Amino acid sequence: MVQRTKRTLSPGEAERMQNELRAFHSSVRIWCGKVPVGETVYVTLDNLNSALILTDRELQGAIDGARKAWPPGWQGLPS
Repeated sequence: MVQRTKRTLSPGEAERMQNELRAFHSSVRIWCGKVPVGETVYVTLDNLNSALILTDRELQGAIDGARKAWPPGWQGLPS
């Protein structure tokens, strides 16, 4: 069995990733506007668009979660 390393995503890294993701998402949306609806390429771009929206929401959650995170030991939280 492979042992996984403990990784964390810092808010700064999440924001950097989100900026790059949003730039790419803009390109995907432009491409969707150029391809006729019903084409196979349009269907795959639509799926990619949905995945990018979900990824953006998850990154925003990581950013917001870090801002709202309670420090260890605060009001009896385990440290």
